[in-house]
Amino acid sequence: MKKEDAEAAYEQLRQELGDEKAEKEVENARKYLEKHARGLGVSVSWEDAVLYLIVERARIKKDAGKTGIDIFVKHSGKHWRIYYYPIGSFEDDLPMFGKFLEEVRERGEEVSAIIPNMGSVPTSIVLGTSFQGVKGFAVITRMTEEAEG
Repeated sequence: MKKEDAEAAYEQLRQELGDEKAEKEVENARKYLEKHARGLGVSVSWEDAVLYLIVERARIKKDAGKTGIDIFVKHSGKHWRIYYYPIGSFEDDLPMFGKFLEEVRERGEEVSAIIPNMGSVPTSIVLGTSFQGVKGFAVITRMTEEAEG
């Protein structure tokens, strides 16, 4: 990867995450790669870390998109990942939510918590503003050894 390509990718990352978070993510990626390259005599450059991070983020977005629902990765760290899974119709969306949970597990992540986001839903228009429902879920996953390395 050319330095210019890495700089362009980093700029995109910086715009998405902000300066501090982007810098921290690249450093975490570099440490992760160095940990797994120990003993191989390979040094991990800043460019390598940026490339790894961009590829990993793209994979997460692609995998999350398999369900056909816009699932947002709110945090992707070394050990933890937090998704936001929006719900249009609670009962109708449960099968797709289950499929999403299966895909998460197949990627080597272990679901640690599912937190409902309660609030006004489309039914609130008919039943009144006091009616609250599930608008989505925060899904917190822990990376297992197979996903980490």
